[in-house]
Amino acid sequence: MDVSQTLIDLEMELVSPLARASVERIDALLSEGFEECGSSGKVITKADVMKAGGSIPEYSLSDFSVQMLGEGAALVKYRANTQGQNSYRSSVWVNYGNRWQMLHHQSTALPSDV
Repeated sequence: MDVSQTLIDLEMELVSPLARASVERIDALLSEGFEECGSSGKVITKADVMKAGGSIPEYSLSDFSVQMLGEGAALVKYRANTQGQNSYRSSVWVNYGNRWQMLHHQSTALPSDV
């Protein structure tokens, strides 16, 4: 499997109920320095995600693109829809010892007409 497909699969796994219910899996997928700039403007850390308890709304992800930033880093961009709200998403993934982990995530809410 190529790197692009691996990262797309990991993005999709992160919003799955199965992964969100597993503190161990979330710990493996998010780097220690993980931060998310959410569409609400709030900055969310790995500790915040670990404490959240796993419940998230259902997501539909589409329009993926992956750009390698170097030997062990990549930018993944896509569109998400949850509860009727569309957003553009981007994530920076870093390969630490043959394991991809998300370092940063950004979500930008879109107006309903986009």
